[in-house]
Amino acid sequence: MNIEYILPLVTFWHTISSQIAKYNSPEITNNAVSFIHCLSYIAHYHYDYNLNYAIHISIGFYIYDLLFILQRVYREDSSKRKDHFNKQLPFITHHLAGTYLLYSALTDKGGESILGAFLILERSNIMIYVSYYLHKQRAEYVRMCAASEFAQLITYTYYRLFAFSVFIYERSVPFFNYQRVTQFLIILIYLMGYAWSYRLLKKNIRNFYIIVAARSKK
Repeated sequence: MNIEYILPLVTFWHTISSQIAKYNSPEITNNAVSFIHCLSYIAHYHYDYNLNYAIHISIGFYIYDLLFILQRVYREDSSKRKDHFNKQLPFITHHLAGTYLLYSALTDKGGESILGAFLILERSNIMIYVSYYLHKQRAEYVRMCAASEFAQLITYTYYRLFAFSVFIYERSVPFFNYQRVTQFLIILIYLMGYAWSYRLLKKNIRNFYIIVAARSKK
């Protein structure tokens, strides 16, 4: 890994964020930057022969986003800081694990398979960013937001539970050649997919009852 790439790339993501922040709230800005990274990784994987650079771009993004999260936590009132940190802990864990796994893609034997796993994970995230934007900016369109969250449930569970399971199964040989820490983090992210899928399922059930209740009042 070329350390000298990382600081300019963190600055690159900060610059993008600063430009978007001129016209949007911090939450929408961060969501937009995350969406740009998602599409960037997918594009690099499919169309760029230099995946080494794509890895560094993603590591730079995770470091930038981790700093963004910690900065937001620090700016909270001291009485609320702990609760806010606990809410952000899954994202902090995800970013630390993602950074380590991307580093493993460069150093572990057979590590290139990890990049294919990241492709599946980024595909699963696309509707998360879309749904978040609609929820924040178009919350008055209840049915549209509910439809986007249903699409999010379908795509997320497909990629995280089915496509990711098949991917790991088909590459079980390189998986068992990875270092124990790498194996543990892959399993951790895999299990996080189940936890988030369950959360999305509960959200969609609530949306269903809200829409049904709204219809019954007409």
